[in-house]
Amino acid sequence: MAIITISRGSYFRGKEVAEKLAKKLGYACISRDILLEASEEFNIPEIKLIRAIQDAPSILNRLTRQKEKYVAYIRAALLKHVQKDNVVYHGLFGHFFLQDIPHVLKVRIVADLEDRVADEVKREGISATKAREIIVKDDEERRKWALYLYGADWWDATLYDLVIHLKTITVDDAVSLLCQVVQLPGFQTTPESQEAINSLEAAARMEAAPVWWEGTKKKK
Repeated sequence: MAIITISRGSYFRGKEVAEKLAKKLGYACISRDILLEASEEFNIPEIKLIRAIQDAPSILNRLTRQKEKYVAYIRAALLKHVQKDNVVYHGLFGHFFLQDIPHVLKVRIVADLEDRVADEVKREGISATKAREIIVKDDEERRKWALYLYGADWWDATLYDLVIHLKTITVDDAVSLLCQVVQLPGFQTTPESQEAINSLEAAARMEAAPVWWEGTKKKK
């Protein structure tokens, strides 16, 4: 029993790895589900949550604090979900949201930029120049958020237990490898690690709750 986070650059095959891995292990596979749950629980439009994690913060942006609150909602929803264990999460910032939980296998999927560009050109039918521009911008937005919220560069390999370069290693190879790694003793749930996630979830709930009441007061 374990939790696996799949971090990836935009517009490549991390989602495919996550879905195949979850199916092979019999785990739940979640990503956007967390946004929907946070949207419903805290009564915030999903589009605001999406923008909160996609648009980079700015020192001059007066809405940055509001975005931080939305990120807190997403974190609380994820922690509530993974308390049930046996989960593969491939949304943004999973390795940060769950960094203090011992039985989480944190994986980073990387690929060459040109391979990602070619994949996006094929999928969206756009030019290589446009695809490259979108990918580079999206990566930079995510990197800025990670630096702002956690003071860490999400490209830093030390944030992960395993970094897999999809080139010689295929998606199926990656899935097979992860199925073996997740069986290691260090990634098995223990009473202590379950207590850690319960405590983290309770703290996240307290952090998010006052924000919800604040929003309610403003509506009156």
